[in-house]
Amino acid sequence: MVTLQPISESNFKAVLKLKASDFVAPNDYSLTQAYLSLKEAIDENADFIWCEGPFAIMNNDEVVGFAMITFEDGEDLDVGAEIFWISRVMIDEKHQKKGYGSKALEELVKFMRSEPDGCKAKYAYIAYSPENMVAAKTYAKFGFEETGQLFHDEVVARLVL
Repeated sequence: MVTLQPISESNFKAVLKLKASDFVAPNDYSLTQAYLSLKEAIDENADFIWCEGPFAIMNNDEVVGFAMITFEDGEDLDVGAEIFWISRVMIDEKHQKKGYGSKALEELVKFMRSEPDGCKAKYAYIAYSPENMVAAKTYAKFGFEETGQLFHDEVVARLVL
């Protein structure tokens, strides 16, 4: 059974050992980004609600992937409303083609729709490399539609929550 587990002392080493494809930033970079975002919010005394990942993607008791989402104001995409941004979804190379990515995305969408800690958004956004046809097909299967925007040279897609 595929689940999302918050990154913790018990799973972060396994997450760091996962091998990402060329389409996804390394997990150590992603975890550093998450840490810096949290630190920045604390340093600025921001009115901050932690309602997001990062997550270890688990198949039963085994870490098979990593995901990271943020709840933000949508300013980077000129959305004009709060959004969830799925900034990372990766499945370790030895666990690919087993359906874990789809199951993880299903869990992420369920999580965002649950309005965690009161975080409510009408849309979830994701960006992916134009060459990553597997990602494009998977996201489209879940109802993500391309917006016509590019973010850091990646195709942006949106899901109505």
